[in-house]
Amino acid sequence: MKLRDIFTTASSNLMRNKGRTILTIVAIFIGAVTISLTTGLNAGINNYIDNQLNSAGGKNVLVVLNQPETKSSGPAKYEPETEVPASTPGSNGAVKIITKAQLAKISAVKNVKHAGEYAMPSITYIEGPNGTKYEGAVNATVPGVEMPLKVGVHFDGDNKTKPEIILTPEYVKPLGFKSAEASLGKTVTLAASTTPGPTGPSVVKTFEAKVVAVGEKSLLMSNTSILNSAATDKIREITQIGMPEEMKDNYLAVMAQLKPGLTDSQINDAKKAVEKLGFKATTIDDEIGMVKNIINAITGVLTFFGAIALVAAAFGIINTLFMSVQERTREIGLMKAMGLSSGKVFLSFSVEAILIGFWGSALGVLGATGFGALVNTVAQKSFLKGLDGLTLISMTPQNVVLVMAIIIFIAFLAGTLPARRAAAQDPIEALRYE
Repeated sequence: MKLRDIFTTASSNLMRNKGRTILTIVAIFIGAVTISLTTGLNAGINNYIDNQLNSAGGKNVLVVLNQPETKSSGPAKYEPETEVPASTPGSNGAVKIITKAQLAKISAVKNVKHAGEYAMPSITYIEGPNGTKYEGAVNATVPGVEMPLKVGVHFDGDNKTKPEIILTPEYVKPLGFKSAEASLGKTVTLAASTTPGPTGPSVVKTFEAKVVAVGEKSLLMSNTSILNSAATDKIREITQIGMPEEMKDNYLAVMAQLKPGLTDSQINDAKKAVEKLGFKATTIDDEIGMVKNIINAITGVLTFFGAIALVAAAFGIINTLFMSVQERTREIGLMKAMGLSSGKVFLSFSVEAILIGFWGSALGVLGATGFGALVNTVAQKSFLKGLDGLTLISMTPQNVVLVMAIIIFIAFLAGTLPARRAAAQDPIEALRYE
């Protein structure tokens, strides 16, 4: 009997009791849908987070703070020469600063391409053509890192003289622009406050910045506009008015840009080298890692429920094939008496189990793909509206093949027990079976 004949025979044998076979396939279908949807959900969210991290310099940028990990549970000693006064803008109480000499040491670390101030600009308000003022959050541009844009272009060589801004989409209409496209080339007014001190209270000063682009709405950059270096320097210049001279050449944080193409091991080595200098170094990927772990845990639990359905389906396969062996005992005896080997009998029943697994998994994956497409459409029009680039359930070819392969393998394992029983039948005893 050829392999093709075995598949043909196995298919026709499954149809002898359609009800039993269909119920077994339905059980596998349920497990396949559950596992496909959960793996698709995991892939969709993690892919989106990874894309956001890449656009924000997820692994290639180290944020360095002068806050080394304490190895003891006791309090740290007060060091007045390295403490920033609590009144310093951007500080939260007493924060250790990083001096120019320390910055030079960080720059000399192996695989660090460039190290400079991690600018954390803070504006008092942002004002558009309509004259309405809004509170706003801004970030400085990171060299070599480009955020996804809805319209416009990235900073042209990071203009050093003219302040420019990539506007967050949430502020387009409130500032008086009809659309994102209409805001390009226009200017907005940014305001920053001077440092209060002995010379007097803080004063609000303003400057104009040209809108060169509007970014896409994202989880990591929600409600945050991006400034080029000229705009960031302008804010720094304003906020340093009234600041003691000894504080102007120091930094609250440093951004160390790593060389491109580094492996995870090399990135970790660079982090350890910076930490050996007495600093704390983290990447954006480190900060968001907990979120990804929570997502993986939730989808893992859902996948576990799908696995339970597959285990139940596996017992269904065993029951279906055991019943088939019992009903076809004399037929098995006749085939063996005519020269069919035990191996071919085993293969015949194993193929039946594989076919059950194949059809159950194939229909399950198709069902999950259709349902996932529907969920993605509804999500983009409702609770995920504006999050461009987020596919909530991503059915990748790799995941589809993996899910089907696992289910077919489980079905094969479930079918081995009744297949072995069929193969072990004595032809004489089988022919006598009533």
